[in-house]
Amino acid sequence: MSKVLESSSLMVTFSDQVSLHFPPLVLEAGEMVLLQGPSGAGKSTWMHAIAGLTPFHRGTVDIHGFATLYAGKKAPKQWRRSAVSLLPQKPFFWNSLSLSENLGLAAWAKGIDPPTMSLDALGLGTKGAQAAHSLSLGEQQRVNALRSFLGNAPVLLADEPTASLDDHNAAAVMALLRAHLEKQACGIVVSSHDHRLVPYMDRIVTIG
Repeated sequence: MSKVLESSSLMVTFSDQVSLHFPPLVLEAGEMVLLQGPSGAGKSTWMHAIAGLTPFHRGTVDIHGFATLYAGKKAPKQWRRSAVSLLPQKPFFWNSLSLSENLGLAAWAKGIDPPTMSLDALGLGTKGAQAAHSLSLGEQQRVNALRSFLGNAPVLLADEPTASLDDHNAAAVMALLRAHLEKQACGIVVSSHDHRLVPYMDRIVTIG
């Protein structure tokens, strides 16, 4: 395997001078890592720092094929478009657009061609013209996962992807992540309290 992500010890300091410290992390292509820890340990903050969304104040993040992200600096060009994909806990869609149009908008933002036949893979091929709010939460999260695959970024960060999902839908989302991992030369970090995810993981990292 080859490394797709190498992060040194990171420190994020907030306006009230409270700091969170995170251990080094190396992620290999084809590897899915579970990031776990108590509420308040900073799992989401760590992910957002790696994604270039939250500034960090010590350390570096390297993603294979892209410029290094340094403490106190803005994310390098193409970082959020092509280097890292973030699957958020709560699906967000423009309700004025159909599901297919939402996927097309995400593709446009990444500078790639709109996906074709994508919803068919989820068994939702007949619902492309519908608005997102017409789907169940489980269906929305599967579309959310599908959207995060666009562009085939080498690093995918999934923040509590199975929160509020029943066993069936949680398994469906994790099966999608596993299938994407096996198809693409990427690495995935999943932040979650959900014990149901452990069997899907190659490794567990605990913080806090």
